[in-house]
Amino acid sequence: FLLLLLLLLLLLLLLFLLRRMMNSAVLLRGRSVPTIRLMNYGSTQKQMSSKAAASNESGFLGKLWNKYSISGQQSRIELAERYFRAAQIRADDPHWYGPGRIGREFRPRHAMLTMHLWFLNKRLLKDPLDSHNSLMVQEELFDLFWHDTKARIRAEGINELTVNKHLKDVQQVTFQHLTHYDHAYSEYETEPKKRYEELQGLIWMHLLMKDPDNVYDDHLKRMAYYIEAQYFNIVVTLPDQYFRQARIAWVDLPDFSQMKDMKGKTLPNIPLNPEDVLPEGWHKALTDSGKVYYWNPSKKKTQWSRPVL
Repeated sequence: FLLLLLLLLLLLLLLFLLRRMMNSAVLLRGRSVPTIRLMNYGSTQKQMSSKAAASNESGFLGKLWNKYSISGQQSRIELAERYFRAAQIRADDPHWYGPGRIGREFRPRHAMLTMHLWFLNKRLLKDPLDSHNSLMVQEELFDLFWHDTKARIRAEGINELTVNKHLKDVQQVTFQHLTHYDHAYSEYETEPKKRYEELQGLIWMHLLMKDPDNVYDDHLKRMAYYIEAQYFNIVVTLPDQYFRQARIAWVDLPDFSQMKDMKGKTLPNIPLNPEDVLPEGWHKALTDSGKVYYWNPSKKKTQWSRPVL
């Protein structure tokens, strides 16, 4: 019995060391050149679904294996990357930063990404079949989020010696932002009118940076309605099988045309910023050092130069 126990402990230690080695490989993998893992819908989705089902059915030992095995962690990393890319692409939509009147600076953009990751995080936390695996995917998702945040901080030209300090500051603001959403939906779960008002204050604080020159009730109401619709879409109605494959279908962006100011006058439309507009299928990304590159998942192509319309 003692010998079997010792062998089991050695096996767990080996799996733990392999997981740490894989973590290091993930953090150090080649992002000094523009590369990105592109996964094929179909076979990859079936693999993820079968792994999730196996995890549900195999009990304690299965969960232990899923946590420490290389294949289990690889599956979680791939799924978390798909969630993160879905949120990132929606948060980077140029309509937010033109007609939507959201600032193009670091903090408003970060807040927009935070908002969409919050929707996905809430759905992960309510997974009825495998909450254990969902928590581990959540951990991978936020690891990716902070990794990406550091790259965006470097892209701002911040001195490398102060990057970690700035990251902690951003994390603190981000946690406040996430907690504010949680409060709105827990405190006013059965009071939609009060929740709607709370969301408007949240938008002004986190997305509009409390800018007194850029606050209009009509704008806040349209944004709050988007959050309500998106919450219902992602957290309540998106089928489990699609969510576990990271097939995220967002609701449409708000219609920002014909918005009214506080006196009822129609606000002038703000056009898209040309710097935010890319050819269809192309997205902007950053290396670890904060250098911009462009990738097209459908064409499985990455490049340093900006693609032309």
